[in-house]
Amino acid sequence: MKKAILVDDEVFARKGLIGLIPWAKLGYEIVAEAEDGEDAFALIGELRPDVVITDVRMPVLDGLQLIQKVREHGDKTTKFIIISGYGDFKYAQQAVRFGVEDYLLKPIDEDELIETLTRIGKTFDGDREWKEAGNRIIQASVFESLVIGQLDEKLLEEAAMLLGLPQDRPLRYMNVEWNDLPPSLPEDVRAERIEQAKLAVVELLALRGQSGTTPFYARSGSEFGFLVFALSETEGVRALGEELARTLEACMEGELRIYAGASVSGLRSVKESYAAMAETMSYKYALDGAKVLIYEEIRDKALGFKEVDSALHAELMESLEERDETAMAKLADRLFGAFREQSYSPESVQASILRCLHGATGIIQTMGGDEKEVDRLIPLLQWHHEPRTLRGLKALFTAFLTECADYVSELRSSRTRGDIGKIKSYIDAHYDENINLKSISKRFYMNPVYLGQLFRKTYGVYFNEYLLHIRITEAKKQLRQTDNKVYEIAANVGFGNADYFVCQFEKVEGRTPTEYKNAMLAKA
Repeated sequence: MKKAILVDDEVFARKGLIGLIPWAKLGYEIVAEAEDGEDAFALIGELRPDVVITDVRMPVLDGLQLIQKVREHGDKTTKFIIISGYGDFKYAQQAVRFGVEDYLLKPIDEDELIETLTRIGKTFDGDREWKEAGNRIIQASVFESLVIGQLDEKLLEEAAMLLGLPQDRPLRYMNVEWNDLPPSLPEDVRAERIEQAKLAVVELLALRGQSGTTPFYARSGSEFGFLVFALSETEGVRALGEELARTLEACMEGELRIYAGASVSGLRSVKESYAAMAETMSYKYALDGAKVLIYEEIRDKALGFKEVDSALHAELMESLEERDETAMAKLADRLFGAFREQSYSPESVQASILRCLHGATGIIQTMGGDEKEVDRLIPLLQWHHEPRTLRGLKALFTAFLTECADYVSELRSSRTRGDIGKIKSYIDAHYDENINLKSISKRFYMNPVYLGQLFRKTYGVYFNEYLLHIRITEAKKQLRQTDNKVYEIAANVGFGNADYFVCQFEKVEGRTPTEYKNAMLAKA
């Protein structure tokens, strides 16, 4: 409730105002009354009211003199409403100079005064919200300085008061992290849900007697950390972590992880607890699947700093080139299983992923492709910018491999289509030589069976049929245009045996070369 004082030398005027206005409903409480300006000045100094409603003409000290004296004594916050029976402009002019909120004439219009009080009330609420927001900003800044160890020892007591924390009570830094958030989630929605999660943390900790320990520090847009009064047993820490997880999972989709740093003796050691929490986070892949990770449970475990197995890497790249999705999936399972079972550090996981990424893009470049055509390249390159579980990272990784395999297959098909065109041109130019499927496949470094299948698929005719068609067409041309002998024409179009040529010609045309030539002569 906002505090108000009524100042008027007429007692009935004061009582009339008390009865006229619904003070409590408007958020005000009449804390005092005064019959002259001198008494009012003393009450203002003692009670620090939010609003003073005062008459202008009073004995000893009138309303305007009262306001002037209050302002001269440094009070710039108390708001004044002048009530006067005089409409003289000079009073209103002075009132404006003293920063009066409103100047109302008697008899008082009830609606007008209510409107003024409501407007003033909103101003107070806005001021309060601004102050609270300002305090939160200051708290966040001080807390960040504590966490990263930049707070001067001399300011520790002041920080304790500002954060509402004792200096010497054991504390523990905890961090909430959302993994595998969908890329379609808008930033403003994410920010809103993080704020909802913070409110849920405050409520939960208050229920557990942890009030006063919840300033927040956010390292990224997918996480935030806070302090709790330290629980001596890890069972208690785990119970709190699991309760936090159950409460916060409803705030946002994604995989939630809770990390608890070491218990420290007080505020001056918060940096150490934060550092222990950060170390605990590095075990997220080694302990994949655990929702709550506690420093005391990981501090004696060793992380593996290693590279992906070379043989596994080679097999993975081969399966990608062959577009063998079954093999790729099995090899990805082996790779990510190694990350977990061999306790890979986050740095080692990142190095292994990058090696596979470079291997895949190298294959694409070798085949004349552009790795920028792979849509999932950038998300995989930047995967460590957003928190991910092994499962989330694996999904990103396998999607990248699958897209690369499809692209490589497309490049190979495109290159093969170009090659088959060259092969057809070669046949058209060398049909008169002793060529066959085997000799051509050898020349173009292709499997003869595959070449035969590809030729038929591309041109709708078997290789031998096409070669025969070209030879017979050319033989007919020479029969029409030259006097060459049949055996000469056979040699000219690539037949080493004249009898075989005659047989094949008759098979295609239904008559022998001689019969074909005689028919041409008969028409002449």
